[in-house]
Amino acid sequence: MSRFACLLAALALVSASAVGQGGAAAIQSYFTGKQVIVKIDMPGSQKGIDLRFNKPTPMDWKEYGSRVKQFGVAIHQGDVARVTAVVVKNDMIEFQLDGGGFGTFGDDTNTTVTAKPVEKSDYEKSLEKQIADTDDPDKKKQLQRDLDRERARRERQDAVNQQQAQYASQVKAQTVAQNRAAGGSRFNLRWSGSIPADQLTPEAVMQRLSEYIDFKGSQPASAAASAPNNAVAAQPASTALDANTPATAKLKRGMKIEEVTTLFGPGKQLSESVGDQGLKTQVYEYTSGDRRVEVTYVDGLVVRYSISSN
Repeated sequence: MSRFACLLAALALVSASAVGQGGAAAIQSYFTGKQVIVKIDMPGSQKGIDLRFNKPTPMDWKEYGSRVKQFGVAIHQGDVARVTAVVVKNDMIEFQLDGGGFGTFGDDTNTTVTAKPVEKSDYEKSLEKQIADTDDPDKKKQLQRDLDRERARRERQDAVNQQQAQYASQVKAQTVAQNRAAGGSRFNLRWSGSIPADQLTPEAVMQRLSEYIDFKGSQPASAAASAPNNAVAAQPASTALDANTPATAKLKRGMKIEEVTTLFGPGKQLSESVGDQGLKTQVYEYTSGDRRVEVTYVDGLVVRYSISSN
């Protein structure tokens, strides 16, 4: 058997061994770092998609539609996503993709900027007091004119502040939307009471998610590190994997447009626009073998992509 064949066999043994194990640690070890293909648009929120296995139909499509409408789509159908965390709790499993979704602790999801009303100046307060204290009609009229001008000045400043707050709210809403689009999403596998013991295996998780995720061809990121020393010494795992990994599997969010061009060659630009904040959005199409890859860039960085057959 060649050295390369030995390495592949070792990777297969590692993967098979992990699948056969059960428990939270085994699930986390097996899935974390893998790339998968998503079969359904996923909401741009840490709420993700809930699958409740105490019901005849795990997916609540009304709830799903509401979240997509409210938060937008972070991972599109056909996108390649990376499993960044698998959190096993008493009654649920969080299957987090590309960061798990925007809106977790520390994420600013507020899109409203409120202007603070301009307070009365000391001069305006003084005019009000003088008007109240004087009995001279002519003097009272003059003071009233001065007071009206001072109030108008304050109201003009209030109007300016309100306009600035509205603009700041629009900018913040756009920023939050961009963060949601780049923040990933998650599946929440839920049970009534504790998770059944037979569901705490990689096979069970893949079966539960098979309608929504394509696991075919994915490899754990740490598999190469677990290969036998002699196989690694004969041929570095990274070299062997890189040589046999399709370009589409190397594509990821955050890459520069130059890096994507290195993977696929020059692409065809489909569109270009500039947002209110001056951010340039470009959409390119690439061809890789029998695959069509559509990539969206914001200021030259990948924010989303989808892969389909030609």
